[in-house]
Amino acid sequence: MSAEPTTVAGGAQRASGPRDRMVVHAADLIGRDGVAATSIGDVIAASKAPRGSIYHHFPGGKTQLMTEAVRYAGDFISTRISRERSATPAEAVAEIGDVWRRMLVNTDYEFGCPVLAGGLARRSEPEVADEADAIFTRWTRQIAARLIHEGVDPHRADSLAHLIIASIEGAVGLCQTQRSVAPLDRVIDELSRLCEAAAA
Repeated sequence: MSAEPTTVAGGAQRASGPRDRMVVHAADLIGRDGVAATSIGDVIAASKAPRGSIYHHFPGGKTQLMTEAVRYAGDFISTRISRERSATPAEAVAEIGDVWRRMLVNTDYEFGCPVLAGGLARRSEPEVADEADAIFTRWTRQIAARLIHEGVDPHRADSLAHLIIASIEGAVGLCQTQRSVAPLDRVIDELSRLCEAAAA
């Protein structure tokens, strides 16, 4: 398996400089190990960034780096939710499922959601958790807006958007535990049918 991130946004290949590489690799490490277990030293080693550059690029230290890494991961999924080629909410859900399926398989089920990991770090990194909360709120609004556009009642759309996010996040955890994409595939199929029925 490649040492480069095979997860959010294609990894370091798209990072244009040491700062971007550190954010990409931090997101990858958070998805694998969580916020508390991801050290600045780990990020420097993975990104091959100069050791002295960390506080130049991130004067807020680990908190700033972790926050930006979680935001980066959140933006990656946001673009999938809002992508125009996914004409319907069901198609958007299926596309998100495809993204997660590739990330799980490509990382041998080591990679989970950096945003969820950020949210679970509230005791040690409340600013990172606040960023994760804002991202989940944004995802919910994006999905609900697509459902409303398809004719779903706004209250139902909000509830369904929460269900979609919670189900996919839970399915990813099951996939990691079972080392199989079967839980994700089943959840995506059910969610797609729910979206289609709600919009009918």
